[in-house]
Amino acid sequence: MTNHPTTERDTLIEVLTRHRGFLLQTAEGLTEEQARTASTVSALTIASLLKHVADTEEQWFAFAVRGAETFGGSGVYESDVDWDAVDAEAADNSGDWSDSEWEDTRFVLSDAETLPVLRQRVADVAAASEEIIRTADLDEQHALPEAPWFEQGTSWSTRRVALHVLAEISQHAGHADIIREAIDGQRTMG
Repeated sequence: MTNHPTTERDTLIEVLTRHRGFLLQTAEGLTEEQARTASTVSALTIASLLKHVADTEEQWFAFAVRGAETFGGSGVYESDVDWDAVDAEAADNSGDWSDSEWEDTRFVLSDAETLPVLRQRVADVAAASEEIIRTADLDEQHALPEAPWFEQGTSWSTRRVALHVLAEISQHAGHADIIREAIDGQRTMG
């Protein structure tokens, strides 16, 4: 008999764990060099996706607890961003925001960020997120920071943050699966 989650909190944790597992599985059996290989036209690598997912999850669950102040100094969500200038720069670069001054180092790896380090970081962030899901008020809401991709005046609950993180992890697990297949033909999800 399969042990199924019994509460909404259990379900959120179980589904996040499953999709993190898909992402982590894409790195199984890779060398450090392979994990840092951009095997498609994208600059993304499996290692950089592990870093990005951990950083993103950590930041969004911090937002769930403390609100938009957690995004201060992170580039994209700073309160003094001139969004018209960002939009104009993106238009000048044919819609490519990668050269924008607000683009940060979300996917840049240091030499110290090895696969074991990145895997542990994903696990540590997951444990912290699970604790928030277990203990926080899932209905507590915080106003989103100002950005053109958020409807002005929108607030997200802890529950909505968990769903957003799930979407992020799932999307990047798919990216990692494509990257892995291009490296050695291995597939995680199909």
